[in-house]
Formats: sequence, C-alpha cells, structure tokens
Amino acid sequence: MAAASFLIMMPWGRVGSNLLINSIGQIAGPIARKFVNENFNLLKDADQQLAWTRAFYTAEDRPPLVGCKQNILSVGDRGRLSDLLAELPVPLIRLRRQNIVKVAVSLLRAEIYAAQSQALTGVAVWGVRSDSEPLGPMPLDAGRFLQVAARANQADAMLAEFSPDTRTLDVEYRQLQDGGAHLAEQVCDWLGLPVSRKARPYFAKATPDDLARAVPNLASLREAMADSPLRDLEWMFDE
Repeated sequence: MAAASFLIMMPWGRVGSNLLINSIGQIAGPIARKFVNENFNLLKDADQQLAWTRAFYTAEDRPPLVGCKQNILSVGDRGRLSDLLAELPVPLIRLRRQNIVKVAVSLLRAEIYAAQSQALTGVAVWGVRSDSEPLGPMPLDAGRFLQVAARANQADAMLAEFSPDTRTLDVEYRQLQDGGAHLAEQVCDWLGLPVSRKARPYFAKATPDDLARAVPNLASLREAMADSPLRDLEWMFDE
C-alpha cells in the first residue's frame, strides 16, 4: 500500500487549503489517513510545536497517509521548523494567493459568515459547503480592511522566506479554480499516491472574483488603500 506524508504551509487563510486537503482525501480513497488542521494556533510554544511535529511524522503507529496544514503566522520558530522538516524529511506544499486584496475581502466576509452561522446554529462555520448559500453582498469597514490586508501581505512575505531543504511544491490559489480536483490529482501524483477516485468539491467559492458583486462599498476600500502604505497593492482590485 502506498504511503505518503505532507505538510501544507499557507500564509494565513482564504487560500483554498480546506478545499485542497479535502480533495486529496477523496482522491486517495480508502487508505487510512490522519489529517490535522492548524493545531499550532493553540499549541503556541515553539518547543512543543517541534516535539509534536516530530512525533506526528515519525510515530510507529501512524497510518499510511498523514498530513497537516499550518499557517505561517502560528509558527513559533520558523528556522527550527524548517530544519526539522528537512531532517525528517517531510514534503512541503506552500499554498499562497497572490491577490492580497481578495484575501482580505474573503477573510472579512468569512468573519461575517462565521458570526451569522454561530448566531443561527451555535456553531461558527468558516467555509461555505457546496450545498449551502454563500454570504450575499455586504459592505466592509475600510479601516479593518487595511489592517487585514497588511497582515495578509506580511504573512505572504513570511511564507516566501520559508524554504526548508526538502521536496517542495508551490501552489497558487488560481490553480484551484476548477474546484480543486485537478490540482489534487497533481498533488497526489507528486506524493506518489495513486488516484483512487475522482473528487467532488465539498466547499463552494464564498466570494466571487468580481468583488463589486460582493462588496457594495468597494470603491471606498480602494480609496483607503490608495491613501495608505499599501498603495502598491491597489492594482489587485483590477485583477
């Protein structure tokens, strides 16, 4: 039976990580697996993060397929984690989204969707399932937009610098435009896993590429960015 391990590192969020890891799981078929989702957000101590990572990827009773995803902002010591991934070694998938404007808009809309879902059901839902209605048009606060965009831009730069000496596959969000199935097949092939079955998208795109359809006050966000230290990113509104 084929065996594989991987770590998905992303800058922050809203880059399609849930879609990708779910599609990988579907394509891999009935093989036993264990996937862990951003536990570094809670496991904040750098030494504990490193100890967990070593144990997760080297445990004698680990299933044939193990993988986790983390965001670069949660990593306590990026240099030491980089060294550990090279030592073990663990294949790395760096998943990013070049358009910081769309990342920020998506993050803010995800916050609203999560708050609404929590108010309705008691559970905050951050990803829109393919059988659910996405959030409709909502105005966004310009100041909050700039804060989130700055943080997303910082995280993207940090991810670019994270380069362990291990097998690395760089993936851009736009490669997920077909619902993630084609990219997931490429990733499985890269990991040495046979394609057992086709993947069906579990998550829907929550924010349309045409941001004006989702954000009625998009012009005010653009004006705020043009008058900020992030003005060099303004072109991303037109992408």
